[in-house]
Amino acid sequence: MMNWKALALTIAFTGMVQVSASAQEVKSETSQEVKKESTQESATEQELKQFKEWMRLQKDKVATTTRAEWPSIKSDFARQADKIESGFQTLSEKSKSDFLDLKATFHEMENRPAYDEIPLEAEEVRRREKELLGKFSNVQTIKAVQMREAYIFFLQNVRAKRQTWIPRDWDYAEYILQNLGKRKAAVESQLTTLDEIKIRSLVGEFYTWRGGQEFKEKQKARNAAKPSQK
Repeated sequence: MMNWKALALTIAFTGMVQVSASAQEVKSETSQEVKKESTQESATEQELKQFKEWMRLQKDKVATTTRAEWPSIKSDFARQADKIESGFQTLSEKSKSDFLDLKATFHEMENRPAYDEIPLEAEEVRRREKELLGKFSNVQTIKAVQMREAYIFFLQNVRAKRQTWIPRDWDYAEYILQNLGKRKAAVESQLTTLDEIKIRSLVGEFYTWRGGQEFKEKQKARNAAKPSQK
């Protein structure tokens, strides 16, 4: 009789152990799921923080962003936004709202005229002409014998100032150079071959400098668009 009781107790104990083990397994699986979900949420929240910083940088420089830079900026925006949207449901309610606000802000920025689409101001053109051309600032009165000297004077001033210029400064300088070109065309028949060669060389130098500046701006935009590495 005692053997049957011992056997019953053993079976009962074994069953309790199995139930306890099953409970521990379920608890462990649940804990892992919660941990996994928490990790995913943290990753998406981190992506959002990086996106906020990227947007701050874009807003800081939107006033000087050109049409040529927008395709790269839009591509970076789409890449980052897609990452966040894939984990959108794991964000807190506040983070969801922040993300939607950032998207709306970007689309507003996107619809503004690009920096190089804003017309030049006539008063500022006149000021720059005096600054870059000096005594030749009244372009329409430049004589054929003065044309080479006017270009040289212009390029000397550009060379002295270009290191601190932003794209808008180059826009004004290029506009003035184009006006010089129109005046040159009007007196071209009176220019010597040496004058023509020198002027072409100076114009080429200007556009080499400008091309270098545009390359630097694009590189700066790409670097600013990269999410910061934590």
